[in-house]
Amino acid sequence: MKIKESFAGAEACHHGGRIRSMATSLEIRQEELLDYSANINPLGHPPLDDLIAREMKRIGHYPDNDYIEFREACAKFVGVGAKNVVPGNGSSELMRLFAEAIVEPGDEVVITEPTFGEYAAQSRLFGAEIVPVQRGIDGPIDPKDFLPDPLLDRAKAVFICNPNNPTGILLPRSMIADLAKRCERAETFLFVDEAFIELSDPSETVADMAPGMEHLFVARSLTKSFGVPGMRLGFGVAGDRLAEVMNRTRLPWSISSLASAAGAHLLSRGDHLVRSRKVIKEELAWLTGELLRLGLDPVESSVNFILVGVARTGLPSWQLVERMEKEKVLVRDCRSFGLGEGYVRVAVREREENERFVSALEKVLGWRG
Repeated sequence: MKIKESFAGAEACHHGGRIRSMATSLEIRQEELLDYSANINPLGHPPLDDLIAREMKRIGHYPDNDYIEFREACAKFVGVGAKNVVPGNGSSELMRLFAEAIVEPGDEVVITEPTFGEYAAQSRLFGAEIVPVQRGIDGPIDPKDFLPDPLLDRAKAVFICNPNNPTGILLPRSMIADLAKRCERAETFLFVDEAFIELSDPSETVADMAPGMEHLFVARSLTKSFGVPGMRLGFGVAGDRLAEVMNRTRLPWSISSLASAAGAHLLSRGDHLVRSRKVIKEELAWLTGELLRLGLDPVESSVNFILVGVARTGLPSWQLVERMEKEKVLVRDCRSFGLGEGYVRVAVREREENERFVSALEKVLGWRG
């Protein structure tokens, strides 16, 4: 079979949120599992039952492939024009579309690590040569220190996640804005993944800069911020030309009419995000304190998940994950992020769930107090 070499050699990317398959494997009901492997808004989503019931009456018709209502809601949400919005079936589709539009065989694509594996996976599908650049796991480091101008001059594209997954580090707007301007001068495309910024500090976004630039693409995810991972919905913001090309070439009808209507509604619920950030801030502080009490090494985070060093437990990450599974709790093994066997990532949820998580961790670690 004459399959494209880059596709034939593709490897699956590892993700959290495997709650359905794990429930089957453990032979228990899905509701019995506590999922700390996926980073979803701990308050879930605002009510959608009435909206979905209403939209079901229109299910016999194709969605509007221009997604006018959804794009206008996205544009209002981030303060740009609707023509600068690219809708997507989750931010993963936007990564694929960006790579497909930008990358040609042999192009160098810079990935700042450790980070989300799909950036490299999607770029490789179109023949990119991946250039990994270490950004570290301790605190906000200015991109000037790990993304110098000569590297930008050489690269076709750069991917950076802000706040970063899995470290939870949020770089200030000033640093990302400076990087965007340097990429613009170098004529290098910059993909900024802001999937978690609404659960951290949305004032640090650079989405509003994108319409005035030719090489900046900013991705946002409703999946994480509004707690609808089963709905698959996101959007990107870009300059006129890049947005026009991506809107013209994206798969038709990739977003269902249910999802696009729900998205427009959710984006009007800024109050839900305000409450969510308050809960996350409180629970992040509480859970970090508990992890320290148990002798673990949590990395200071600004969002709804924590990268946790587990070396002092004497357990490799995969073994800790397996023992937590037996307690019906899922956590994310961070070996797939290139962090060896010394780290796991855990979500930040509401207090009752966090207490259950800590109790399970105490049991697994044999902690006596």
